[in-house]
Amino acid sequence: MMKKKLAALTLSIAMAFSLVACGGAGLSSAAATSGSTAGSQASSAEPVTVTVWHMFPEDAEETLNHQRLLKWAEEFNATNTDNITVEVSGAKTADVIMTTIASGSTPDIFQNYWNNAPTWADNGALYDMTEFVNSDTEWDKDDFLDSAWNLCTYEGKVYSIPMTVSTTFMAYRPDILAECGWDHFPTTMEELAQCIRDCTQVEADGTITRMGMIPDYPWLDTVLWPAAFGAHWTDGDAPDFDNPEQIAAYQFQRDIYDEYGYDNVRRFIDTLGARATAEDPLFTGKLAMRWSADSGLAQMEEHGEGVDWAIAPLPYPEGVEGGQMLTAGVWEMNAKTENPEATWKVMASLTSAETQAFLAEGDYNNGQFMPRASALNHLINDLDVSDAAKQNAQSLLDEELINFPVTSYTSEYLNIITAEMSLALTGETSVEDAAASVQQQVEELANG
Repeated sequence: MMKKKLAALTLSIAMAFSLVACGGAGLSSAAATSGSTAGSQASSAEPVTVTVWHMFPEDAEETLNHQRLLKWAEEFNATNTDNITVEVSGAKTADVIMTTIASGSTPDIFQNYWNNAPTWADNGALYDMTEFVNSDTEWDKDDFLDSAWNLCTYEGKVYSIPMTVSTTFMAYRPDILAECGWDHFPTTMEELAQCIRDCTQVEADGTITRMGMIPDYPWLDTVLWPAAFGAHWTDGDAPDFDNPEQIAAYQFQRDIYDEYGYDNVRRFIDTLGARATAEDPLFTGKLAMRWSADSGLAQMEEHGEGVDWAIAPLPYPEGVEGGQMLTAGVWEMNAKTENPEATWKVMASLTSAETQAFLAEGDYNNGQFMPRASALNHLINDLDVSDAAKQNAQSLLDEELINFPVTSYTSEYLNIITAEMSLALTGETSVEDAAASVQQQVEELANG
């Protein structure tokens, strides 16, 4: 049974992220002063103010993101020797940030969604940090997870720095699986398909009362299933969607709908309670398994008290070298920042190993999944967080992590996949025809 944590709210970025824990590393002066050996030194004779904007609410709770970032800024301001003052503001949306940047104003550093980078960079909104990253010997780029770093590089240039990472896990009910003849969680996709059948209950009139799993619940994920099936989205610089692995990933999902009827499954979904609450369908027994972004883990632990549930990685097809999906929140620099050297010093401190270890403690002491391997190891070895949080952090370190490629047409590509493959799941078109349509549309984007 899962260990209950005192979470009230797990905040999210893009797909979601959280933040604090008792007995953690704290924020050392090294974190506050960690800066750059790159570029010219910011003048200590001239005061410099660097503004940092984030998307989290400006909560008063000291363990939440905003207060954590204020504490980091306070220590940075007190200990840096470059006459730099950091000002932190929260509750900023991506639209507000983009509008402000377009007007030629602050912020100098801001939180963003990774997939915005290509368009924003092409529009001249983002500072190219490549030289800073490559020449700052104290900052240790190699400590970041490779897949998180992949999301920060566009056309060979570094426009983002990983802020947080998120993957998905399978949450399941061992008691329901045991009732249906399973003494272990499925280890292959073939076993998963059979387990879904064994755990699904259908009345004589076709009404579904329990499902083993719903593949696109809570949403159709464009990376989760393809990653597990070993699929890819590009071949070099060219789009490549209609490959056999992509088709297999979506056909797996389509087969579940075909077996029980699309309309029947959607009617069943309408009966499900809110996720990560006491009415979560996993906790009420309406689902034997469901996948979840790890940003919801703390809330699930809080509301799953007294329920027999556990987590596991999504399995791969037999003989396939698949992977777990990864997404990331990022920090970026304004291309119009007036003092790039001072701004990088702040960025280097904000994303340093020491600061990330501090942030890894997580909201309400539940742990936060950070993109540095050292911060993940700190969560596993040093923090008083749940076994599930440690298990998820270990998965981020151990599993093959797969990210969606960063291209000039990334956002459009994702939208096209969702539109076309949704039609395939409803049965309005075949998976093969939908994949061919995606390929054609994205080729036109790439060549246009």
